[in-house]
Amino acid sequence: MKSKPLFQPLIIFSIPVLILIIMATPPVLTILTGKEIKIQTAPVDPTDLFRGSYVDLQYEIESVKLSQLDDSIISDFKRAYIYDYKKVYVRLKQDSDGLYKVDFVTKEKPSHGIYLKGKLEIPYDLKNAATIQVKYGLDNYYAPEEMAKEIETKASVKPAVALIKVKNGHAVLTKIIVE
Repeated sequence: MKSKPLFQPLIIFSIPVLILIIMATPPVLTILTGKEIKIQTAPVDPTDLFRGSYVDLQYEIESVKLSQLDDSIISDFKRAYIYDYKKVYVRLKQDSDGLYKVDFVTKEKPSHGIYLKGKLEIPYDLKNAATIQVKYGLDNYYAPEEMAKEIETKASVKPAVALIKVKNGHAVLTKIIVE
């Protein structure tokens, strides 16, 4: 009776591990080597039955003026009826307070500077829209229940700032500061 080679099961069992490592690489690299930036937030504190307490965040940079959109994006809207999310790159610039704000939104990956990957939410009525929403996947900050309630209480009186690590458009929310 011939025995099966050992490497065959090893390969089969290593594929899921390899997939998990590949999925975890961009966030880990971003945390370790990314540039830390601050953006303004507007938190609300819900609770998730399975994941616990978290602060639900909205950012000032999620609301983009039409004048900040690249002309090619606006022409795409006019040519096609797109009511779905569209991948964009949001170039950021630092203001005098040290916070990062939206500078420009484009379909092309910027060659330099700080930028975030986002999904542009196209409004149903583009002609009457003053702003367009961009989602970055940074909406939830998980914290122990007491800490989440404390952040919510403080943030209702004073503005909150999110510390985010950014590298090559990838962003990881690391901390919330209520000033």
